[in-house]
Amino acid sequence: MIEININLVFTIINLIVLYLLMKKFLFGPILNVMEQRKNMIDQQFASAKDTEEQAYELKGKYEDALKSAKDESMRIVNQAKDEAKVQAERIVKDANTQAGAMLDKAKADIRTEQENAMKAMESRVAEIALDAASKIMGEKNSSQQDLSLYDQFIKEAGDSNDGNKH
Repeated sequence: MIEININLVFTIINLIVLYLLMKKFLFGPILNVMEQRKNMIDQQFASAKDTEEQAYELKGKYEDALKSAKDESMRIVNQAKDEAKVQAERIVKDANTQAGAMLDKAKADIRTEQENAMKAMESRVAEIALDAASKIMGEKNSSQQDLSLYDQFIKEAGDSNDGNKH
């Protein structure tokens, strides 16, 4: 039959007790710590994933904002160019208007000077004609006679503006 050694039985009982004690006091807490650690790592991964998603979302928003800012700056630059072009055209138009006004004024001044010169010349010609007439007649006539001679001279010579029409 089987002989059972008592030492063997005590060793088996000791091993079973040691296993149960180790399971209760060693393996249990270690497994609990490992489970807590696993849960904590899973939470950190989930948190990292959420943070990454938020970062991608913010990146998209920043890229949209940047694109919008670029579009806005281009719009502002184009608007400034258009306003500058309009202002330049207005300045050129104003300058042309002022130049035209100055030219018209200069022409009017020239006409006035011509008229004044013609009147002075007519007056001088009339004086010369009267002097010549008085020398021919040999005597000085009265001012009424001078005027009638002048009028007659102008009629015969023709109006001074007749030949100068532009």
